Amino acid sequence: MKVENDIYFALVGEQLSEGQRVRIELRGTSMMPTLREGDVLTLAPLTEVPVVGDVLLFRHCGSHLLHRVVARSGENLTLQGDNCYSTESCVVDDVVGRLVYVDRLGDVGGAAWRKASRRGLRWKRWRNMAIRCLGRNGRRRLRPWYFAALAILMWAPLNGLGVPLDNYILGLRADHLLHASVYLPCTLFLIDLVKRRWWALLAAVGIGLLTEWVQYLLPYRGFDVNDMVANVIGTTLGWVAILLVRRAIRKRHRYPVRVRRGGCR
Repeated sequence: MKVENDIYFALVGEQLSEGQRVRIELRGTSMMPTLREGDVLTLAPLTEVPVVGDVLLFRHCGSHLLHRVVARSGENLTLQGDNCYSTESCVVDDVVGRLVYVDRLGDVGGAAWRKASRRGLRWKRWRNMAIRCLGRNGRRRLRPWYFAALAILMWAPLNGLGVPLDNYILGLRADHLLHASVYLPCTLFLIDLVKRRWWALLAAVGIGLLTEWVQYLLPYRGFDVNDMVANVIGTTLGWVAILLVRRAIRKRHRYPVRVRRGGCR
């Protein structure tokens, strides 16, 4: 978590260097879900070489960060927030203190802390996987594969495979659900190619209409207005999901990351 109060952390570093423990109240999201905004943390002086898994307060590029050690090579440390994709590097001399107690979870190393850390590390793995697949670079790599698979599903002679698509699931035909689901990510793969999000929705809807009209011209496929409607619903739901996710991200990061001062012990 990035903090900007240099004067405050100069005092924190001074007290830690004198062997005192320091309490701070946390605001920020870089260590979510292990640490939450408002958690009261206790930092202790660094008395031994850090190991992987330790959460440290350290100096980085003129600021102070509170992240977890993910790798160590001699005096060189690699750290990463549980809610971050990027990592930071520092040496042991840049470490200001070590997290030893969280008021909500108790001692670092206790059962509650281990449970929260496992949850945070699972979240980080899934989050990083999603970023690799659905981030800008991931979308660029997967875009041709997605549209190739979409063309195969919509235009290839699949009617003779014996797949029971005329069954009903929760009152909806399976083929309509399939059409809607395969078009859910369509807007996501188009949004980098246009200047406005609305254009991505219009382009996705156009692709959904076009693929169904092409089926009308293919002798081995059938045209169905309900399938066309399902395509449009799928692209629209995907577009709405993108807006909701972006809104949640903006809401989470609308405040500057900082800490509140606490007492010392």
